[in-house]
Parts: sequence; C-alpha cells; structure tokens
Amino acid sequence: MITQEPVKTQTTRHRSMNYPGKFYVAIFWTLLHLFCMVATLTALALFLINHKTNPSHYYLYSFLGGLFFTLVTLAISVYKRRAASCPLCRGTPLLNSGALTHKKSYRITPFNHGFTALLRIVFTQKMNCMYCGTNYDLLKTSSHSRRSRSDTYPHDPSV
Repeated sequence: MITQEPVKTQTTRHRSMNYPGKFYVAIFWTLLHLFCMVATLTALALFLINHKTNPSHYYLYSFLGGLFFTLVTLAISVYKRRAASCPLCRGTPLLNSGALTHKKSYRITPFNHGFTALLRIVFTQKMNCMYCGTNYDLLKTSSHSRRSRSDTYPHDPSV
C-alpha cells in the first residue's frame, strides 16, 4: 500500500463576489480617512513649526478642520467596513473583531488582517477572508451570471 504525502499548501481558485460594491464604498471611505489623517498631521506639524515665527490662525484652523474631517471619516469608514461582510461566513474581513483567524488567512507583518485585506483589494482586486480563509476576486463574475449570458443554452422563442 502506497501512501501519498499530504499537500501542504492547497491552491484554490478565487471565488467571485456577488456584490462587491459594499467593499468598494468601504475602501473609498477608509482611504479618505487615511488621507485626512495625513493632512491633519501635516497641518499640526506646520502649526507647531510656524506658530512662533508667523502667528497666523490659518494653521490652527487647518488643523482643527482636519481633525473634524478625520473624526467624521473615521465614523463613516468604521460603519462601512462593518457593513461589508464575507458572503460565505458573514464575517467582517475589513474590520478586525478580535475573533480567531483562519489558518489559511495571512497578513502583512506590521499590519493587521483587516488592513492587509484593504491593501490587497486596492492593489490586486482580490481579498482573503480572515475568518473562513476563502479567497475572493472582486472582478470575477459569478458562474450563475456567466451561465445566463452564454449561448450554451439557446432559448426557443416559440415557447
């Protein structure tokens, strides 16, 4: 009797995402939040550098406006990332909830699983759910819609 070695890493095809719009909206608001954070930190640095030499209120108002927009976009991005759920396990792959992650999920070392999924969607349009380990391709159409558009099942107009 011959035994075979188990496959250590099984490569699976990416599944299609039926409604990727929620993920795109969540990524838009999260990237806008990150941009607001950078703008706020830049305004704070300019305020701290120039408040003694050039006492202008422009830097202070820029910082306070940036802080306001950062807090608003944070609230919206958290709400939108929570609304974007995995179609298979109903988890929130863009937002870490503290639950155990699947052994097939991965992350980029300095970031958490949610931010890694966000970066991967931005740059490759693919995602790995951290809770069920399923790979998704946001650009791939579902097999059901591919089957309905194809000419493999001709429709009889007389029926």
